[in-house]
Amino acid sequence: MVLIFGGAYQGKHEYAVEHSDKGRILGEFHLRILDLIKEGKDPVAYIRGHMDEYRDKVIICDDISCGVVPVDPLMRKWREAVGYCLNVLAGESDEVIRLFCGISTKIK
Repeated sequence: MVLIFGGAYQGKHEYAVEHSDKGRILGEFHLRILDLIKEGKDPVAYIRGHMDEYRDKVIICDDISCGVVPVDPLMRKWREAVGYCLNVLAGESDEVIRLFCGISTKIK
């Protein structure tokens, strides 16, 4: 598994397409986490329970932890959940790449 994360519009998808098969890419993973919350599921538990499905994937996720903390309780919960999920995914990934201004940094 490869995890690619960074802020919005930093070149994550382009990097993933350039460095892997398109069929392996799971983009906008942060939105999947929001969907899980809206469905009343625990995103961290869900990801841990479905880790086998992600092992051969390239996961692209926006890092939404920067900036002003949202006033809306759902958005705050989402922000926290994305952070926790990124921790789990990074721990299980073979590679972790951060993209900033189109420049990649291999973290793991």
